[in-house]
Amino acid sequence: MEKAAIDRIDEGVALLLIGPEERELSVPVGQLPPGIQAGDWLRVTIVNGQLKQAELDREETRKRQERIKAKLDKLFKQ
Repeated sequence: MEKAAIDRIDEGVALLLIGPEERELSVPVGQLPPGIQAGDWLRVTIVNGQLKQAELDREETRKRQERIKAKLDKLFKQ
C-alpha cells in the first residue's frame, strides 16, 4: 500500500496525490471511505492505474494537520 493525500474534491471526484512523487489520480468519491475530505490521508492500492483499495489513515492525517497548525502558529507569531 502507498500513502496518498486527498488534494481536492470537485463535483464528486477526488484528486489523489500518491506517493512521494505525488502522482495524480482522479477517483469517484464513492470509491473512497465515507466522510473523507480534502486534506485527509489514505493508504491505497493502485493496480494498472486503477484504485483497488483505500482506507483512511487517521494517524497520518492527524500528524499532517498538527504540522500545518504549528507552521501557521509560528508564522503568525512573527
